[in-house]
Amino acid sequence: MSDSWSAPSAHPFLNRESIMSEMAAWVERCRAEGTPCRIYVHGIEGLGVSCLVTQFVKVHRAAIDGPMIWLTGRGPDGRSIPLGELLSRALRQLDVLPADQPATDPEKVDVYRTIARDRRFALVVDDCDNVGQLRDLTPDDAAGVVVIATTPFRRPWLESAGFKAFTPDVLAPEAARALFRALTAAGGDQLDDSTVDGLVRACGGFPLLVRVVAAQIRLNPARGPRLLKQLRAAKVTPLHLDPEQRMMRFLDATYENLGAEQKRAYRLLGSLPAADFCVEAAAAALGIDSDEAFLLLEHLLEWNLTVATGYERYAFHPVLRADARTRCTGENAAESWNTVSRWTTWCLQAALPRGVALSNRWMVAPVTDALSALGHTGYHSPRDALEWFGTEYANLIAAIRAAHQNGLHNSRSHTTAWQLCVVIWKYLHLNGLYDTWIDSHEAGLDSARAVSSAPGVLQLTSQLGAAYLEIGEYDAAERCFEESLSAASDLNHLLGVQSAHEWLGKTAARRGRWHFALRYFAESWAATLAADDTAIPPAQRERIRALLHLQSARVYLELRQYDRAIEEAGHGAAIFHATTNESENHAKCLLVLGRARLAEDNAAAAIRAYQQALQEFERTAVRRWQAHAQSWLGRALLAAGQREQAEVRFRSALGYYREVGNPLALDIAAELEQLRPE
Repeated sequence: MSDSWSAPSAHPFLNRESIMSEMAAWVERCRAEGTPCRIYVHGIEGLGVSCLVTQFVKVHRAAIDGPMIWLTGRGPDGRSIPLGELLSRALRQLDVLPADQPATDPEKVDVYRTIARDRRFALVVDDCDNVGQLRDLTPDDAAGVVVIATTPFRRPWLESAGFKAFTPDVLAPEAARALFRALTAAGGDQLDDSTVDGLVRACGGFPLLVRVVAAQIRLNPARGPRLLKQLRAAKVTPLHLDPEQRMMRFLDATYENLGAEQKRAYRLLGSLPAADFCVEAAAAALGIDSDEAFLLLEHLLEWNLTVATGYERYAFHPVLRADARTRCTGENAAESWNTVSRWTTWCLQAALPRGVALSNRWMVAPVTDALSALGHTGYHSPRDALEWFGTEYANLIAAIRAAHQNGLHNSRSHTTAWQLCVVIWKYLHLNGLYDTWIDSHEAGLDSARAVSSAPGVLQLTSQLGAAYLEIGEYDAAERCFEESLSAASDLNHLLGVQSAHEWLGKTAARRGRWHFALRYFAESWAATLAADDTAIPPAQRERIRALLHLQSARVYLELRQYDRAIEEAGHGAAIFHATTNESENHAKCLLVLGRARLAEDNAAAAIRAYQQALQEFERTAVRRWQAHAQSWLGRALLAAGQREQAEVRFRSALGYYREVGNPLALDIAAELEQLRPE
């Protein structure tokens, strides 16, 4: 199994045509019956299950008749990936950008099902046995979808849910010998047949073990007889050990052949809850310089104890990671905790400048002080920062949890945990990863409380409340913002006070408590005016003012106070128009203006506002908002008597809403129906 979000490959791949042909036949049968195809492939780690699946999709592409979407069912710390994140990643590969995706899991399921009904693709969920998740990913009316799950063991409940089970056998002796010869090349030719047969037999038909022993022979063919003797002394025989015992004994022999520094690197890097890591991260974790770390990693790579996942990036196979962790018990436990602590500290230091580049949101003093303490960290563009967070995302989430847990041994780790939450917030927000956002921030908030960090509580309750608000958990959001307000007031943190009032206002507005919302917005602005330029810089004050104008305009629109809505939206639009990188907020103000003008029967003014809003939304490439603008423009055109033009706009919006399963499609379809001649 793999922690990666990209499919693995086997070099060379083991020829398993028989089982792949059986899988292809099952796909064809499901296609003929017009039903979705559900498969799960099980086999103990090291048997090559994940590689088998990727090769199957590659070889039998005609049967799949579409692309492969690869998802990983568990993170590097062994925790299951939430359904919402699996759906978000699947939808992104189905061309639905995060900004166009809904917030809640049921809504995401609806969008996914709508797309799956009309598409053909293979969806692989590596290391997943959650029936509920897999059923949501395989709609009964999506006959073109092939869902393949992999698990280490047989799962009868998956078979009860309609998943056909397949499992590869261990390699036959001749196949194992062929793999060994291919991997050792000329080095293996120096060994006599009896030595090769003995080494291959010790591997028990497990491709992973063949690769490990072949790597040692390739580096030094003379090691062959000695290695065989060690394996025999360890009683690694096919007849007397189960697969897990065999691997443990086999890896014991391999481990003993490492030098002291290689053993330490293998043991400690394997203890990290990281999907993969770069040289710099490994160096920080081991407490050595990057050149030394690179040499150690390359040595482990040569021994096939790590794999390369990219340029100077490395990972452990799950079997090898588990083995390394067993070697970090007892007297090595404290060394392991220190390694994790150094790694999580590196994660924070690397994320800090990139988090600032990605987000223009305020951060509390402990975080900005930590950034200043790093000194010159280089310039990072938002694009570079987004790419970096995409690469390190799984590691950063695992680092938050590890730092939180490590706080039991080192209180400074609690500080690392909550500060990591601050800097990864924007990435979670941009990608709509709400389940992970909430889970990681709950852990970070516990850490902030554990070290009595009022600034940490202030910021994390604000960020956590934003996630709850997005998914419609209004009570939880309100509790978070009230706690954030209390912490900000105790600290006399006026920016925090302003922000908490604004968020409480947005929560009240979502609940339809319009007058409460206006009161909170007024208090937010009062806190802004009370702050000096150090607490709230002038540019930030202007942006706050524009956002409060926008939020207030929306409330006045709901209260049908159209003059006030037009006034507030106009002020907000003017400020955003004069500010760079605010096209989306400018357009949102124009939408409110258009709706208020239309409500006053000024269709011409509404059309102008909607046309301008549409142009602004097209710059942001967020199709959801473009569709909203199209639908409102259609209504304004209809009010102006321009029926044909209105129909064009309605159909454009309807196409998008139907494509992603948005329930607004029903409203637009009804409006189009009314345009038909009687």
